[in-house]
Amino acid sequence: MAGCERRFFEIGKRLARKGHEVHVFTIQFDASLPKEETVDGMFIHRYTSSKNYCATPSSRPLIDVLKYSFVTSAELSLEDFDVCYSNEWPIFHSICAKPFASPLIQEWCEIWSHSQKILMLQRILKFIGTHHVAVSEFTKLRMVNFLKIRPEKISVIPNGVEYSRFSKGSKNKKWGRIAYVGRLAPHKHVEMIVEAFRQVQEKTTEAELHIVGCGPSLSSIKDRATNLDNCFIHGFLPDDDMLDILRSSSLFILPSEREGSGIAALEAMAAGTPVITTDFPDNATKQMVTEMRGTVVPPKASEIAREALTLLHDESRWHTISRNARSFAKQYDWNGITVNFEEVLKKIVE
Repeated sequence: MAGCERRFFEIGKRLARKGHEVHVFTIQFDASLPKEETVDGMFIHRYTSSKNYCATPSSRPLIDVLKYSFVTSAELSLEDFDVCYSNEWPIFHSICAKPFASPLIQEWCEIWSHSQKILMLQRILKFIGTHHVAVSEFTKLRMVNFLKIRPEKISVIPNGVEYSRFSKGSKNKKWGRIAYVGRLAPHKHVEMIVEAFRQVQEKTTEAELHIVGCGPSLSSIKDRATNLDNCFIHGFLPDDDMLDILRSSSLFILPSEREGSGIAALEAMAAGTPVITTDFPDNATKQMVTEMRGTVVPPKASEIAREALTLLHDESRWHTISRNARSFAKQYDWNGITVNFEEVLKKIVE
């Protein structure tokens, strides 16, 4: 489950438990999924189908985006919701929903500044929401700087973690086990992890690498890892298997070019697994790992390898980072996040 999906799933099911009626309007990207069902108390509506919706790394088929946007807007016009909450992507769905959704809260997971076309669409989107929610202070600051949205119109509702689930049994680390969990897309730069691991293996034979996730870069990552011992490209794994890897790993590497917050990094921190991330300008994970909660390195495989080896050979520093990471992640349990989310919704509706 990708970051945005995880966020909506965790918050939505908790709101449903608290007695709220939660409806999720999404796209049917898999024909085996029912068009209507109830999941953890949430009513799921899958309007329009698209076999290729998730096939490309950074864009979606325009015809499918428009079909989803128009059909969902038509459904919204038939309902009377107290509040409509709209994800940032694929942007057009928010624009189409505006005439039928009031109040409409626009969520922002990240701000793209490197594409003028996307930046223009984001500047249009800023006028759509009655109110705005950012997933991090990093994203809020970029909303103010790049989109000129007034700070008082933005609430920060951070991503969270099911702390007890990730921290349980996480002290049983396998020394030298390195993990990545997330989408396999070009902007994640997972190829850097593979190349860094190749260099780590030259210095220590104990190391092993586990890459968990799917996406358009899966085949190229497998090709890069050919003939590399103790490098496991798992693809999709059930949650329990993914948890076992994350909790038993001694390092988590996230070299992503852009992150609005980074749920996978927060989950690694809850498991007491030090995070190594990269100094890309649009990578919000950098803010999470300050103050000895992880490390930030230049975006090069050699720098990632150097830092990984440093941490693996300095157990005192490793334990300090692990403790700090746990303490930080504990503050972001989904239960508390949901309470804050509910308070923002009530305030806006009232």
